[in-house]
Amino acid sequence: MKNVDRRKFIRNVFAYNATLILGANLLGACSKDVLGSPFDTELEYLPIQNDNPAISLNMQKCEECGDCIEACAEKQKVFGTYPASSTNHVCIHCGTCIMKCEEGALSAKSHWQEVINAIDNPSKTVIISVSPAVRVAIGDYFDLAKGLFLIENIVGSCRAVGFDYVLDTNFSADLTIIEEAYELQKRIQENTLIPQFTSCCHAWVKYVEIYYPSLLDYISTVRSPIGMQGSLVKSYFAQKNGLDPNNIIHVAVAPCSAKKYEITREELTTDGLPSNDIVITTKELALLLKSRNIDLTAQTGSFDSLMGAASGAGIIFGNTGGVMRAALRTAYFNITGVNPPANLLELQEIQGLVGLKQATVTIGEAKLKVAVCYEMRSAELLLDQVRNGNCSYDFIEVMACKGGCVGGAGQPTTNSVIEKRIRALNIADMEATTRYCHENPEITAIYSDFLGEAGSPMAKKYLHTTYNDKSSMLNS
Repeated sequence: MKNVDRRKFIRNVFAYNATLILGANLLGACSKDVLGSPFDTELEYLPIQNDNPAISLNMQKCEECGDCIEACAEKQKVFGTYPASSTNHVCIHCGTCIMKCEEGALSAKSHWQEVINAIDNPSKTVIISVSPAVRVAIGDYFDLAKGLFLIENIVGSCRAVGFDYVLDTNFSADLTIIEEAYELQKRIQENTLIPQFTSCCHAWVKYVEIYYPSLLDYISTVRSPIGMQGSLVKSYFAQKNGLDPNNIIHVAVAPCSAKKYEITREELTTDGLPSNDIVITTKELALLLKSRNIDLTAQTGSFDSLMGAASGAGIIFGNTGGVMRAALRTAYFNITGVNPPANLLELQEIQGLVGLKQATVTIGEAKLKVAVCYEMRSAELLLDQVRNGNCSYDFIEVMACKGGCVGGAGQPTTNSVIEKRIRALNIADMEATTRYCHENPEITAIYSDFLGEAGSPMAKKYLHTTYNDKSSMLNS
């Protein structure tokens, strides 16, 4: 799009929001809890500030084409809702702008050299946890076929670099489902705060905090798998291995930029310590390995025995619909006492690269209506339904990135690549020793040894969190 057309597009965005605000004044309601004032701007780039914890802007590379603005406004419904200027920018840290920027002016903030410094510090115990989508994207940086499932190579390479322990974030994905399924069942039994929204994606969480703060109680209180993982590394894992939490550096490798923001949230601490110390993207892990001349394909290894086992349900967390499928498998077992039939195990209706998907699931005598969506333009439709009191869903999964985490901004993405990654994680699920979170023996052990039971005070302390109204950001 030419610059003159881009400016017209931007002005139209603001004009649209001005119309919404005028309509809100006339009707006494608005499409969001808060909308920024209409503000005409000549900006042709997103004014990312230096203190943004997740995204960097290099103006020397920026051609001011406006592609980033278009992506932010159209897909994530953020730009155009506040008075943007060269010194004011509202961001949910999703990285959609990064994926749209062909010049490389926008990128996820780099922290991999901090990891190297930690590894080289003999006084620190450096632990890395690997998210599900990373294992099907890392090969892109080593000229390998797209969508290869390379977890053994990743683990071996991490050990070769010098990490003291290599853990699987899928362990905490399993744990997330135990807590989330328990919470959903409790809400349904008490007929309160339905639908329940998932809480894994903190770009999505921040979006609700900014635009729909009155609906925050509808979001599950469970931490994301990375949030849980870091919390348990600094508590349970440290206790079991005789480690001093003060000397642990926990590194999470993730497919997205929003996790870099997530670990800065004050709510996500463990006994006064940051649960996660550093987040690096898939790309940064590749840079780290190459800096130490590690050949990914020449290394193999297995996760540590504690917090290293996961079910197939945990693996598909990286796919759109994966969290929902995993949760329904365990909810079905909790309610009926048996594992679900094949059609619910796969639940094809909520898979694939469609922005909004739905299904009706029968569990015992109950029927649950569920929805899965990605990008805030899809989520906004559902949020408006909840706010207006006409939402018919019981449980809703939301991710910021197309295709879920496999389409995250911390790795290269195209539709064909995303589809290959989705397929690889689905195959890994089907080939897993168990496909159910509730059958993971390590999950049983952590409840027996440390947490007690789902929803217990210990579970609330280490596995749950709170959210905050951030609507004031739109008025700054």
